[in-house]
Formats: sequence, structure tokens, C-alpha cells
Amino acid sequence: MGTTADRRTFLKATALVAVGEALGVSALLSACSGGSRGAVTFGDTIRFGFLADMQVPDPDIFYEGEGLQVTLNVYEGLVAYAPDSSEIVPGLAESWTVTDDGLTYMFKLRAGVTFHDGTPMTAATIITSFERRSAIDQAPAYLIADVESMSAPDDFTLVIELAHPVQPFLDYLACPWGLKAVSPTAIQAHSVNGDLAQDWLSTHDAGTGPYRITEFVPSSHYTLTAYDGYWGTKPEFTTLRIEIIPDIMSQRLLLEQGQLDMITKGLPIAAIEAMRANPALTVTEHPTAFKSSIFLNWKKGPFADTAFRQAMRKAVDVPALIEPAYGSTVARSTQFYPAGVLPDGAAPDAPDHDTAELKALIAKLPDGDKRIDVAYDEAGGATDARVAELLQTQLAALGLAATVRAMPTSQVFALHSTPVGQQPHMLVHGSGGDALNADTTLRIFFRTGVSPINWFNYSDTTLDAVMDAGKRSLGKAEAERHWVEGAEIVMGQAWIINLCDIEDVIVTGSGIGDIVHTLLGTGMVPVNLLRKVTAR
Repeated sequence: MGTTADRRTFLKATALVAVGEALGVSALLSACSGGSRGAVTFGDTIRFGFLADMQVPDPDIFYEGEGLQVTLNVYEGLVAYAPDSSEIVPGLAESWTVTDDGLTYMFKLRAGVTFHDGTPMTAATIITSFERRSAIDQAPAYLIADVESMSAPDDFTLVIELAHPVQPFLDYLACPWGLKAVSPTAIQAHSVNGDLAQDWLSTHDAGTGPYRITEFVPSSHYTLTAYDGYWGTKPEFTTLRIEIIPDIMSQRLLLEQGQLDMITKGLPIAAIEAMRANPALTVTEHPTAFKSSIFLNWKKGPFADTAFRQAMRKAVDVPALIEPAYGSTVARSTQFYPAGVLPDGAAPDAPDHDTAELKALIAKLPDGDKRIDVAYDEAGGATDARVAELLQTQLAALGLAATVRAMPTSQVFALHSTPVGQQPHMLVHGSGGDALNADTTLRIFFRTGVSPINWFNYSDTTLDAVMDAGKRSLGKAEAERHWVEGAEIVMGQAWIINLCDIEDVIVTGSGIGDIVHTLLGTGMVPVNLLRKVTAR
């Protein structure tokens, strides 16, 4: 188990799945794995798969879910969320203070932190990191857009001045896509024609985290190696190997054969239940701040009619979608925001099931408008595929002829700039904010002009004003009132059907212990905190 399997080994094992399609996948799994690996002793390498290739690992460009295992193990910010919690805890900053007017944040930084190239981390390097993110101005830049100035009174004091109060500002810094420290030495050394080292950082890193990128082969594999000079908890697994394996059943096969050590998402519920019975595996469930949702394209076909969308929200039989796909690993959504973001009972969202209104509207449609395109992100794995297929069946019973297609993540994240005619009518996708704060749930999906995950260019000027009022509130209670109002606007527009609050199901070899987890970032496990345990 301590030896990293090469690409040829993985391809050979994956090829077995094609044979399994003829023989039956369950029979193949039983024949190949025998249901158990037996006793296992873990070495220094931990291996798992991504369902899709990640975007570049540059933290000022990266803005997806698939890939956080790379960026968050390589880069760090001033603060972070505690595992499975919304509590904001120290990161590169040991402590901080905020003035009463909400405009000035002072951070005391850790001494003795170095970047992977040996450059000391200081307040000045955080300022240059901020300047780089601002200059590149990609999707994560919105998280620092309200910063008016930054200064460094000394090497380990950083002062941030905001243009106006930003109630979720610490959440902006703590979130997985928040500002990260990037070595100015590496940026200067590898910049070409003023690109701020963007080309180099598409396959390398310049972070302070517990791991550094030692190999990055797009569409194939990534290798991360423990950084000897790391200031925090030292990784017990010194190498992290990530293979791009789009088929989740292939990942399961490789895990049961001992060629993968962890699966973090995408398993169908039947596979999860079978794997619970395998003594060589450990199955753990963790809460997340994400939902499974259906986004409705308000510009396409019959969905351009608000009444049609509202009727669709009531007509979808949510339990019949989520129970076969997720089993006991989810709870039906009853509120607009992810569970725990607002107090219980705020922004309730659980329409009563009623198909009559939609059936009446469908009966009046011309035949061409009864053909519906349902899409899901292929990185959503077997669960999203199953939800889309079950939705197709429900739509057929209502009188709509739906087709289902899987979309590569890159295409999903380009929907905002895709011609409407090529967009789906309905998109099955996870939803939730960038931070554990209601502001980002509204802002990233429904803000006028925002990209890339305002999938269908939703726009409502009243909603935009409500978002800004919530963000600029000094008190949390005042901000939450605005966020409830914002949720009510979105529900009134019927832009989204929230299905369920998701739990992450993580399956590992039984020799891995201390499985901690991050609420944001589906399947996100801080690898440096994992520990080896005595094999059974």
C-alpha cells in the first residue's frame, strides 16, 4: 500500500469495468475484490480519485469544487473554518481585531512561516498576494473587492481597511476560495510578459500549506508531497496521489482492490450500503453546507413564464427523487439556505406537492415546448445522475418529453456565456454559498452580471439591493433579515427547487484514522490531519 500505483496499473484496472458491463458490475466487483482486502498496513502515500479534471491550481483563478483537495492542502489564508464547523479559527493569522465601525481589521501574523520556496511569510507578502488577486480579477476576486487599502506597520501586523462595512468579511477570508498567501519570489521568478506567473502556476504552486505540488499532469494525475518546513501539523502521509477517474464504479473497484485509499463523493447509495459491510473499509458521514438543487432556466421555452416555474416547484415530488438516489445520507430541504447558515425556521422552503397546476399549463403548450432538456454536472457522480433520471420519469408523467445529459464541469461553469438555445431547461447541481454565510449563497448564484455560476444569468434589481443591504449591515441580526428577504424574492421568482441537505459519505481503507472534514467543499478532507491506525 505504500507504493504509488502508476498510470498503467490504473488504466488496466479501470478497463475491467468495460468487461463488467457485459458480466454485471456487482459480479465483477465480487470476483475481483472478494469483498475484502484483508489486513492492510498503510505506507506513506494516500491515493484517491477525482471524478473530473480540476481547473488550474492557481488560487487566484481556481473556482470550482473538484480540486479543493489540491488547493487547500497547498495554500493557506489568514483564517479558516474549524472542521465540521462554522467557527472561524486562526490560519496564517494568530489573532485579529475589528473596529466598531466594521471598517478596519488588524491581524497579527504567525512568525516562522515560510513559502515552499523558502521565502518568509510576512504582512508584505500578504499584501502582494492581495494585489495579485486583484490584478488577475478572476471569479474569486469578488471576495476582496471591498478592500480599500492594506498596510504593514511591521512584518507581522497586517491592517485591512474596507470601503464600507462588510458583515461577512471574515467569512470571505475563511472560505475555501478566499485570499491565499502566494510567494512573491515565485511570482517574480516565473512571470512571463506580465502574466504574474499564471502559466507557471497552472502546474506548480507557491503556497505555505502542508503539501506542495510535485507533479501536475492535467487529465491524468496530480502528486502532492509533504513540505518539510510546514509550520503546522506535520502530515503523516507524506505523499498524496490523485488520479482522474471519471467513473465512480471504477473508483469503487480500485478501492476494494487496494489501489485507492479513499473515495470522497459520488457513490450511489447501494454501493455505500454494500461497502459498510466490508471490514477492510471504513464509511463515515459528515454534514455539509450544500444542497442538491434543480436550477430552472428562466429564459428558455415555457420556463420563461414565472407561473410555469412556480407550478414546477410544486409539481416535483422531492422525496421520490432523493430517497432512491441518496437513501439515509440526506435530509429533505425545508429551508432556502443550507442547514445551519440561518437560525432554524428562517426562510422556509418546502412547497406542498401538487401537480394539477403544472399539468394544466403543459396541456396548453405547443408540442415543441414539451421537449425538455435536463442536465447534470458529471462531477456530481452517480447521485446526480440518478436524480436527473428520476426527474425525467416524473416529467414524462406530467406530459413533458425530457432528455437527460451529463455535462463536463467546464461546460457547466461556462453556461452563463452559452447561448440560451444551447443551455438546458433544468440543471441538477449542488448549491450553497462560498462561505458559511447566507450572503454568498445569494451573491454567487443570483447577482445580476455575476459569473461563472449564475448559470442562467438571473437578474432582479430589487434582489441586488437586498444583497448589498445585508452585506453592509453592522449587526448579524439585521443582515439576516435582509437575507431572508432575498430568499423570498428568489423563491417568488421560482428560479430554484431545493431538494435536500447533503451529507458527505467518505469511504477509506480501515488503516486510515482521524477523518476530519470541512463543511464547505464537497468531500474536502484535510489530508495532513489524517493518521494511520492499526489495521484490522
